[in-house]
Amino acid sequence: MASDLDSIKKNDSGDPVQFSMRTDKNKIKNQIKQPTNVRTTLLVDYQPDVCKDYKQTGFCGYGDSCKFLHSRDDFKAGWKLNQDWKISDDDDNKNNDNGGLDDKITDIPFKCVICKDDYKTPIVTNCNHYFCSKCFTDRVRKDTNCFICGKETNGTAKSAKTLQKLLKDRDQNK
Repeated sequence: MASDLDSIKKNDSGDPVQFSMRTDKNKIKNQIKQPTNVRTTLLVDYQPDVCKDYKQTGFCGYGDSCKFLHSRDDFKAGWKLNQDWKISDDDDNKNNDNGGLDDKITDIPFKCVICKDDYKTPIVTNCNHYFCSKCFTDRVRKDTNCFICGKETNGTAKSAKTLQKLLKDRDQNK
């Protein structure tokens, strides 16, 4: 009550008039109190550190404890996005004529998980993981479990003829 009386001034006729200059007491009194249990924090990472192994092969040996971002996305600059919108109908028709090749390739890592290089004579394990033949045989000498999922392979693998065909078709379309 005393603070209210301090901020009121009476003019010559005796009518109460509010001060035109705000005092510190009035500023504090007029502030809206924010809730103490809600905190909003916004963190924007303008340079995300992407896990190189995961981006190249789709597999990271550190798993969930990896401190880098597990993303295989490729981002385009604004001008590149604008160019993509201007693609002619002829280009759209060419991309649709590959017979669903893109759908098949997305299920398979495009590089060997062990050597992190393009497939050289690819093979497939009984748990449907793909490796280079040389990488797989070198790995089997040390451990017969699958490098990706850890299941027992018993040292057996088949030639990945479908992957060879898909890679050959992809190279021809480029």
